[in-house]
Amino acid sequence: MLQVSEAAEAPQTQPPSAAIRPTKWSVIWLLTLTIFSALTVGGLLSPLQEAVKAELHLSDLDIGLLAGGATAIPIAFLSLPIAWLVDHSTRTRLLIILASFWAAGTIGTAFASNFTGLFAARLIAGIGAGTAFPVLISLLADVCMPDRRGRSMLLVSIGAWSGVAAAFAIGGSLFGYLTSHPGAGLLGMTAWREVHLLVGVGSALAVLPLFLIKEPPRYEVEQTSVSLKLAMQAFWRRRKFLGPLLIGQLTGGMAEGAAAIWMGSLLVRQYHLAPGSFGGWVGAVILGSGILGSAIGGFAADAAGKLKMRGAILLPATIATALTIPAGAFSIMPTATGFAWVLFALLVGGTIVNLISTAAVAVLIPNEDRAVTLAGMKIAGTMVGAGIAPPLVVWLSTFSTGQWGLGNAVAVMGVVTGAMSLAGFWIAMRNAPQEVALDPNTKTIPATA
Repeated sequence: MLQVSEAAEAPQTQPPSAAIRPTKWSVIWLLTLTIFSALTVGGLLSPLQEAVKAELHLSDLDIGLLAGGATAIPIAFLSLPIAWLVDHSTRTRLLIILASFWAAGTIGTAFASNFTGLFAARLIAGIGAGTAFPVLISLLADVCMPDRRGRSMLLVSIGAWSGVAAAFAIGGSLFGYLTSHPGAGLLGMTAWREVHLLVGVGSALAVLPLFLIKEPPRYEVEQTSVSLKLAMQAFWRRRKFLGPLLIGQLTGGMAEGAAAIWMGSLLVRQYHLAPGSFGGWVGAVILGSGILGSAIGGFAADAAGKLKMRGAILLPATIATALTIPAGAFSIMPTATGFAWVLFALLVGGTIVNLISTAAVAVLIPNEDRAVTLAGMKIAGTMVGAGIAPPLVVWLSTFSTGQWGLGNAVAVMGVVTGAMSLAGFWIAMRNAPQEVALDPNTKTIPATA
């Protein structure tokens, strides 16, 4: 049972949980490495899925289930229990376990002989990669001050987008090399299998540094009960803020989700490119947009938080959403160059929005409810973005014939959901609560082993 340490009495302008403490950059760097590993393995199938489809004789619906359903299922069933553990147990141990899952699942993908085996391996990887985000953010929030969380999340966000980029850059480049040099891999398997094996081994090695992280104290705790009922009651009290924020995030993320799932297929079918030829520049687009969006979002979140207006931290996210609605049509650009530039704009805006939304939860929601809040948002976002969006795109593509059918479907969904996202963020901003760190009644829970 965790014991509460009541901080010394302090002025209301400086509550106990807001006491000045240094930022632990060494921990933030290790968290950055971890999210990089998670998203590299999570997106590795995308640039290789046409090769997987051909070897295992899969359909577009099968690919959609692998890319979406295999991630959505563990998130739907495990995110809330894991998030509860994040808020009430030792987070560093939990992170090591989850990282081991995504490494094992990626290695297992290399040995799958049919759709069932491939789905099972992706499911195991999804248990780790799909549920680790609340663990990372909970740890990050306790190793830096509230007014530095935007900038601290900047580094983790860059790590996340670097992982997405690496999935294409490393996956596509390795696939091209191994296709040209059969037998050059570890076990002489087909190229896409060797790519998963090599990346899986690398992600397993990346688990080792996590043993160096010590569990930090928990700051900004409003109540120390472990009751799930009390947590649900707290969510209900914040429904006018969390509901619109959830709508803004999950609808806004559908265009980026469609890009992550279908980008490889779009480039092969519409522009007749091979994974070896587009893997490098797609990786550069993803990495560049991630770095730029993270930099803008990190500094904008901290700067906006100083404005004297309700929900100010969400203002940059609202503006970014409005500006990037047209970029949801990236998939119907007439050339691959146009595709790349419009996709870049979409991903910059999406990175800004995601970082600021996460920072808002870390600043406006008490410590004991953050992971469950993020998990709930992750569940909804994944069920829509990974469980509903892929088959929806397949269905929409039936109304448009030819090689551009898939691209037209992605564009329609991206623009419509972008407009819905804008409305959600605007309402959330108007209903945002005050910063938790400004509450003089918050507590600090000491670190556990």
